[in-house]
Amino acid sequence: MITVTKTRNILDLNKFNEDAKAHNSKITYVIKIGDDSLRFSLSSELDGAEHTALDSFVAAFVDTDPEDKRPKIYDLVKSEAKTKHHHNIDYKKEVLTALIPKRTIVKGEVRKVEWFQSLDAQMSPINKVIEVDVVYTRDTTGFATSRVTTRKWINRDESENDEYKLTSKYYFLNPSEMIMEGNKRRGLLVDSIIIPTLTFMTEALVPLGYTQESVVLKGRKFMDDYESEFNKFKHNSSTITDPADPDFGEKSIVIRFRDESKTEYVEWLDKSSPSLGGSVTIRQYLMSEFAI
Repeated sequence: MITVTKTRNILDLNKFNEDAKAHNSKITYVIKIGDDSLRFSLSSELDGAEHTALDSFVAAFVDTDPEDKRPKIYDLVKSEAKTKHHHNIDYKKEVLTALIPKRTIVKGEVRKVEWFQSLDAQMSPINKVIEVDVVYTRDTTGFATSRVTTRKWINRDESENDEYKLTSKYYFLNPSEMIMEGNKRRGLLVDSIIIPTLTFMTEALVPLGYTQESVVLKGRKFMDDYESEFNKFKHNSSTITDPADPDFGEKSIVIRFRDESKTEYVEWLDKSSPSLGGSVTIRQYLMSEFAI
């Protein structure tokens, strides 16, 4: 057996083996001898230039600790879950302390859920553990036909683990699920616009002398007045159905937002706010959100 020994402590021996074989085809495998020695098994002797090149390769190899590429979830789960593949760990039930979800909702669709370990002193989520991305496919009428969910686990070094998980759901196979998804989406849309709209109202009205409490009361009055429209939108996606109507095909609630002329609402509906970028009005925001 032909061998040669070089000095360096390597953590990721598997990667080093792959790169060493690619560096010189005479290298068959590499083993560690102690902490700082590497023994190269060779198919034939190296010449002087090859020894020099191998020294340079060993010195230049970018080493990483394989443990850094291990998903963080293993540091947070109960002992009985540590032997599972990370795809099979129930990150809602098998963790020692519940993870904190942060959801990104776009027009009633949950597009992303980021799961964090904790909150910092400013109550911002920190130490992301898992990221879930969701993509819907819809037909021309807006019904969901399918959904693809991609789950990505975050490693200890903050990189994304190479082994992500894809799952699919096919709504069209069970038409009732298409209806249920629509109901859920529209309900979530209504719920998700309330706090942003109150924020925009506050930014627009407080400079005019209104108090925070009075703005909230105005928001509640608006929700009361629009209760019928919100409920029709949630439960049957109420739409203008008369082909002779110039608004044919538009959502009924969008038309009401567009045509709202009550002074008590116009005073803030047609104002923008810093959170809307200063150019989009609250009325335009609401019309856009409900145009699904």
